[in-house]
Amino acid sequence: MRLYTLRSLLLIAATMCVPAATQAHAQLTPTPTTHTPQPIASDAATPASEVPQVPGIPTWLRGFNGGVTFSGVHDSATGWSTIFTPAVGFSANSLFSTDISIPIYMFRLAESTSPNPKPDAQLIPLRGDVGDMIFGFHFQFNPRGLDYLATVSATAPTGDEIFGLTSGRATFDLTNHFEHNFNHVTPSLELGIGDSSTLANRLVQKNYTSLGPLAHFQIGASVPLWRGISYDLSAYEQLPIGDQKIYTSTTRRHVTTTVVTGHNVTEDNGFTTSLDIPFDGHTTFATYYNRSLRLHDDTVSIGLTYVLRPAPPEPISTDDLFR
Repeated sequence: MRLYTLRSLLLIAATMCVPAATQAHAQLTPTPTTHTPQPIASDAATPASEVPQVPGIPTWLRGFNGGVTFSGVHDSATGWSTIFTPAVGFSANSLFSTDISIPIYMFRLAESTSPNPKPDAQLIPLRGDVGDMIFGFHFQFNPRGLDYLATVSATAPTGDEIFGLTSGRATFDLTNHFEHNFNHVTPSLELGIGDSSTLANRLVQKNYTSLGPLAHFQIGASVPLWRGISYDLSAYEQLPIGDQKIYTSTTRRHVTTTVVTGHNVTEDNGFTTSLDIPFDGHTTFATYYNRSLRLHDDTVSIGLTYVLRPAPPEPISTDDLFR
């Protein structure tokens, strides 16, 4: 009887606090995976979560952290590939963090280098290839409730140029990410400039590498669903602003081309949708679908991410108690 009475009192008290909690929630700025400013609250909804392709390395944990992503990617031009991506990150404070990642292709299909390949041997299986190593430096601010993340990225040419995994040169990129939380929707805007498509829209695995100045833009929104599950939808545009070179291993009309040079060869646009499902603080299931409208290319990925140091559990809000 006492237990029943105590539960009733708690329910009445929580009901009386709902309006105040709702008003306070509307004034808070979100703080995620991978944003004195407060860090962004949801891992999956932050730009830093996409930084190395290990979306689970949270930047609000001070010091070092590490993780790996094991993913299967299907590209409509080259078929399936299996990618293992280790990453190491360091967060100095609430404003600055850095990370290093490198993709290792456990299996992939690449264009045959034979001058006259057989019709059934246009693509050959390769194992153990390494892509370019990527360095990321992130600066996070929260001016007047707007979450802003500046990311400076650079690559070291550790990949195989013959099969389109690198341009053979170091590249760079500067991306400005803006977002603001409106209750259960977080719209975002990205503006960036660099000299390689590898560093633009890094969530999506591309079947080519480019070299040459380009600008890239992205607009989208993130919606938290239930118990940390996050859904994202975005549209992007990639515009070359100078002469370009593409290093690729795909087949276009049965013509083998390793390097394509031109002014508009790297132009691309389309949309990306993704879903992140955390199993626990260490492990996250992630999947995405990308449609390139200009290149008529579809990419689908499913993967698991494991991080050494998990994010602290989020406090249960009053809204969650009454769902």
